[in-house]
Amino acid sequence: MEIFQMMMSKVQLRKTLMSTIELSEKAGKKLIRFQKKIATLEVNHKQALGVATEADVAVENYIIKSLKAMHPEMDVLAEENYYESFGNKKHAYKHYQEVPWCWIVDPLDGTNNFLSGLEYYGVCIALTHFGKPVLGVVHQPATGETYYAIKEHGAFKAVPGKKPKKLTAAGKKLSNAMLATGFATEKGKVFDREFALFKKLMGKSRGIRRMGSAALDLCLVAEGTFDGFWETGLAPWDIAASGLICSESGVQVTDYRGKEFHPFQETIVAARKPLYFDLIKLV
Repeated sequence: MEIFQMMMSKVQLRKTLMSTIELSEKAGKKLIRFQKKIATLEVNHKQALGVATEADVAVENYIIKSLKAMHPEMDVLAEENYYESFGNKKHAYKHYQEVPWCWIVDPLDGTNNFLSGLEYYGVCIALTHFGKPVLGVVHQPATGETYYAIKEHGAFKAVPGKKPKKLTAAGKKLSNAMLATGFATEKGKVFDREFALFKKLMGKSRGIRRMGSAALDLCLVAEGTFDGFWETGLAPWDIAASGLICSESGVQVTDYRGKEFHPFQETIVAARKPLYFDLIKLV
């Protein structure tokens, strides 16, 4: 147990990554089974946070139980019960940034897509060391694709039946960029500024997409399908895994003020240079 209080070896991180990928795939299969009975799912509306289904809760509980079995000494920060022991978000976030090891889990990123029968949703699991991600996995159940990264060891995409591909891409100028974003409307925040920024960037870029899953959007930036991403009002489980995957693929990832990425920031900008400089000036 002492080694986990310090730092994992490369071998341990690799072994943990493989176990995490396997867990994300099992969780994804559970989500697929839930999606086949969308009409009967219980849906709860969370004030300023959108919606949650019984699928979110059941799969999150499964992931937490599995992670605790793997590493009982580690904390877990998960979307559906993240601050029940702390009273509020601020205290919870402070705690999770100070513990040596913490899993950050989003069992279902893209719940609205999931409820509409769309395939654009994912399972996100990250491992942090004093609040900074060292391992990240984002699995898209409908396609079987998995994005993953270990800090300082690159980012990869695994497709069933194929050899994993290292993620890398060339940077573009804003005028030739396809961007992705999300809006904070479901989170109860004022969004006039967001729409103004959207309009400004729409006029300066090749196009913008609002797909409904920040985690998958960021993975597509890492892959080079999208060239840049920005959003405000996000939570750690939205970006912990995908932010690391972006960083490890060569994407510049910061908050709106240009501060180095960590998952407890509420804003994020992600793009390769030189596009990053254009985005950070505008947001």
